[in-house]
Amino acid sequence: MRAVTASSAVAPEYVRYVAAARSQGRLGPERALGDGEVGERVHLDPRSAAQLMRVAALRSAGLFRPTKRTEIAWVDGQDELAVLVGELDLQLADGLVVVVVPVRCDQAHGHVLVTFVVGSPDRPRGLYAATETRPRGPAVVVDTWGESLVAFGWQCLLGLVTGMAGATGKDARGNVMVPVEVAANADGLFVVPMGRHRFGGSTGLLGTRR
Repeated sequence: MRAVTASSAVAPEYVRYVAAARSQGRLGPERALGDGEVGERVHLDPRSAAQLMRVAALRSAGLFRPTKRTEIAWVDGQDELAVLVGELDLQLADGLVVVVVPVRCDQAHGHVLVTFVVGSPDRPRGLYAATETRPRGPAVVVDTWGESLVAFGWQCLLGLVTGMAGATGKDARGNVMVPVEVAANADGLFVVPMGRHRFGGSTGLLGTRR
């Protein structure tokens, strides 16, 4: 039996969001899906998506348990950068997700915008995203940390959609759902869960007790 650790469990914030959506009739009841079977689309309004993205950001930094920390520090030789994960935000438009990362260092204090082109609810593209080679933000920050900030933004977005899919329940073999599609428009972020294919093995995420 696999041990349940903080890093392998679906974040309780995601579980509570899905539970509230079901109690309010915005999402259907939990149903065990078969291999490759697609579930109901989960809608996150822009405000909730931003709040839950901050949970993903903390988990991406290795902070899996409740914490009052609002920033993390990156160090590369003599270079240091503070990433203000507690103020991380999202900008959503048709087929676009912009992760707004507040940063601070000795030379600059501002925001880095990492843009991902995804599908829209009307034109889904699966779990696919394209991004710019260089994010937008203070040059002194982007010159040194641009690649890392793009990777961090993607890790946060992927962590959010993976966690939301996992929060919808388990498939017929007892594994939490995995995301098969992410889409965005001005109304929010949309995640479609799927029962894991048998050849994919077991997911690393485990359910969280409500």
